[in-house]
Amino acid sequence: MPEISQFGLGKASHHSGATGAAGATWFDVDMADDADRQWLMGLQEINDQTRQALLAPVRFNHYEQVPDGTLVSIRTPRSEQIEDISELADLKLLIGPARAMTVRSGPIAAVEVLRRHRSDSSLVTAVDLLGFMVSAMTKRMEAVIFDLTQDIDAVEDALLDGGTAPPPQALSELRRRIFRTRRQVNATQQVLAPMTTDPALVLDADDRETLVRSSNYVTRYLQGLDECRTRVQLLEDQIDAQRSETMTRSSLNLTIVATVFLPLTFITGLLGMNVAGIPDQHNPFGFWTVTGLSVLVALLAWVLLRREIHDRQLDQASRPKKTLAQEPKTLSPENVELTLPPRPSAETGHQDKSDQTAVEGHHPGFRRKIVRIYGFALLLALALFFFHLVMIFDVAGAIIGQKAWMLEHFGHHTGKTLILGCFFLLFAAHLAESAAWGFFLRGTRLLPSLTEGVYFAAASITTLGFGDVLLKYPWRHIGPLIAISGVLMFGCSTAFLFVIMQDVWVGHL
Repeated sequence: MPEISQFGLGKASHHSGATGAAGATWFDVDMADDADRQWLMGLQEINDQTRQALLAPVRFNHYEQVPDGTLVSIRTPRSEQIEDISELADLKLLIGPARAMTVRSGPIAAVEVLRRHRSDSSLVTAVDLLGFMVSAMTKRMEAVIFDLTQDIDAVEDALLDGGTAPPPQALSELRRRIFRTRRQVNATQQVLAPMTTDPALVLDADDRETLVRSSNYVTRYLQGLDECRTRVQLLEDQIDAQRSETMTRSSLNLTIVATVFLPLTFITGLLGMNVAGIPDQHNPFGFWTVTGLSVLVALLAWVLLRREIHDRQLDQASRPKKTLAQEPKTLSPENVELTLPPRPSAETGHQDKSDQTAVEGHHPGFRRKIVRIYGFALLLALALFFFHLVMIFDVAGAIIGQKAWMLEHFGHHTGKTLILGCFFLLFAAHLAESAAWGFFLRGTRLLPSLTEGVYFAAASITTLGFGDVLLKYPWRHIGPLIAISGVLMFGCSTAFLFVIMQDVWVGHL
């Protein structure tokens, strides 16, 4: 048999098994007790739909209208211990005009508090029971929020005053406590907030004021938890900032040490390298030639990186101007000539964009870009010519030096083999030089793709001059530069093959 308490007009009287007394009556049903369960199943004063709703499990906190009143379904902590809010239990509260019924399974903290204070004079209506139970469920959160605030204060004082960062698990534990507490309080607020404004609930002014007051209590607790969460987030940001500053200082110290020892490292590596096998190792200038080429490659890489950074800055600076330039213009007699398409060039059939490039030439860094690219082109021409000479005198010379071995193995075919080997060697050298010019044209963005760069370089080196791929102004002079270097290298190749063929013919090889 459930415990029954009666309230009315600020007075409370307790009965056992009677429901006919005047005032609001509270039925406390414990489903863990077989007698209470049988009593609820046999109660004729409630509708079957209401009975099924009372027996259904609580899947989420909510309220609903049933034939016998308003049914509030919540999950609330079972234990009365403040620090133990993890174990939850189902609680149903049926609110009628003159009757309130709680259905639970086992002891629940909020119900136990209500039973101890059921003689309170503030309990007049059934809605007062709901307000009292909500107050009992949420007021115990005050101690939890207070403990959280004290712990966060301690961490803040240690971090800001002493500079001592807490262990990572400390902030994780604070976050866990905040999230777990906020989940319980927010679930209660999701039930109370709609009830305060729901016109379908038949409540008088006092009952609605009770719900509003309980909802305000829960809202304040949520605000306190949100403040704790914000403070923990600020602490994590402060810790991350301190760690970043520490890492920056360490990186700066390492950079200073590396910069100090960089010249020593370069000298040690230069003087300690194994020079055996390098070209011209017996030449007194061979070592300095290799050293100079290494320094030249390093300077070239530095200049290219600096150019990339400079071009990126120019693109970012000119981006707003391009956006404005792309806006449609209104046709008028003053600006109608601006809408005319560019005239095709009479010589090439392509659109002449020299005027546009001339406008770009007024850019402060454009002249330096022209000088830099033409300087790289001259250096590349010299480097490729030196490469061609190395292929002729060193590589081909080494092949010719094996004449005795070839006579032993090829016999009277030695001459043809020697000429064929030199031909393939020079052919590969010219292909490599065309590819080098193609990489240069693509890397400097003078042509849109590597294949077009290699094709243009090969056509210029061989002086074919098809004209289907052209460089824009002011880069047109790079084509003749490639052609001049190509003619000189082809001349060297022709002269070398002539010498080889003459030697083979004279020796009847």
